[in-house]
Amino acid sequence: MNSGALKRTLVADLQYDPKFSDCKEKLFPIISRSTINCVPQWKFATRSNQHWENVEIRVPIPLMTKATELKDKIDRLVYYVYEEDDEYAIQDVELRPQIIYSDIEPEVSNDVEFDRIQDVLIQGIRDAKYLIWVAVAWFSNEVLYQELLKKKQNGIHIRIIISDEDSNQNLLQGLKENFECVVVPHSGVWGTNRMHDKFCIVDLDYIMHGSYNWTKAANYNGETLVTTVDRNLVKKFADEFLKIYNENK
Repeated sequence: MNSGALKRTLVADLQYDPKFSDCKEKLFPIISRSTINCVPQWKFATRSNQHWENVEIRVPIPLMTKATELKDKIDRLVYYVYEEDDEYAIQDVELRPQIIYSDIEPEVSNDVEFDRIQDVLIQGIRDAKYLIWVAVAWFSNEVLYQELLKKKQNGIHIRIIISDEDSNQNLLQGLKENFECVVVPHSGVWGTNRMHDKFCIVDLDYIMHGSYNWTKAANYNGETLVTTVDRNLVKKFADEFLKIYNENK
């Protein structure tokens, strides 16, 4: 099976298939950050001229212990998604450490979501291990607010930048009391220019950005959310975040 297609399908299935809702939070960070290879074997499988192949999951070394503990669930997911054809059938799923190269470019990956954006944001928040920086013009989504509160209780460093909008008032007191929150006033000759960013940085590792404001109403609009793993791009967003934050704190 095509390795790239298999990984994309595994990630999507974890996001949307209720069959794996019991282990989604644990498996998603592992599968999404792993390299997946379909490795042909020399022995014939069940069809004429069909060979076995192993699905090799190259897991980032810091996640190997967790992946090993969850091997049965990973196997269940891979066998469920894998598509057999006339050339290959799955024989085994192997967990191996992701190779560390010093002479290759850092990992860069991008994806875009048009539906169920709130779910993607929630997963991104839950994946955070160290910090979450949010810059969003409108923030009135109670579900996302509660997810941030849970992460704060686990010691995650959280900063939030929002625009000075009437619709932000409902959550404003809670945002200020619980997080390092900055409110950016309107500017310009007529006082109508506003901070209009919509991005979230997680662990200075990846970024979620697009048209989606953190409001309940945004779940019913036509919106986009791009998720990007690219240290150079994340650095640029982080620099912009600090600029806005320091100018308005």
